[in-house]
Amino acid sequence: MSGAERGAIVVADGDAVEAGLAAARASLPGGALVIAADGGAAKALAAGILPDLVVGDGDSLSAATRAELGQRGVPILAVPMEKDESDTELALRAALERGARTIRIVGALGGPRVEHALANLFLLAHPDLDGVDVAIVAPPSTIRRIGSARGPGTIHVEGAPGDHLSLLPLAGPVEGVVTEGLRYPLRDEPLLPGPARGLSNALIGTRATVSVRRGCLLVIRTPRTEDAAS
Repeated sequence: MSGAERGAIVVADGDAVEAGLAAARASLPGGALVIAADGGAAKALAAGILPDLVVGDGDSLSAATRAELGQRGVPILAVPMEKDESDTELALRAALERGARTIRIVGALGGPRVEHALANLFLLAHPDLDGVDVAIVAPPSTIRRIGSARGPGTIHVEGAPGDHLSLLPLAGPVEGVVTEGLRYPLRDEPLLPGPARGLSNALIGTRATVSVRRGCLLVIRTPRTEDAAS
């Protein structure tokens, strides 16, 4: 089975890795390639998942974890600490190089440094991900990206009536946003960075569609709970 057919999971060194792995594996065909970004390897192992590859500069990879990976035959692609890319970005590139066109990122949020979480969110706007089905899985939420600086995109979202669906511009204005199946419809309208107009929309049924003419848009679904803020 090729990487394109089975997809890939990138494991970063953030929060909710075990739950994220379970959700990501359930959404992909069997045998998904698992690529850990440095310290994400230890969290994958703790969740009972053996990575197929570890990529990183080693600054958050303990000697014990490195030894276990070696004993279990997991290849480690070591990179210099002085580099322009984050370990998560390099793991994403490794997935793309192996043919994956469906990628789920877990452990992308949380952790002790908020800038890493923000950088991982902004990674979704990377031009190399244009046309790739990529999502950050951060239970209970899933964050997907549609559209690009050059052209359109469409996404179908499945859930339950009342689920939150937020639409947030990622890398500049998003033009021509059209929605179907949401409580507050958009009809060929722009969404701009800064104003929170796209925050906390909601599904009115079990399926919604979001389309854009141009620009990168984050589509974030969070199941609604009784105590969830609106």
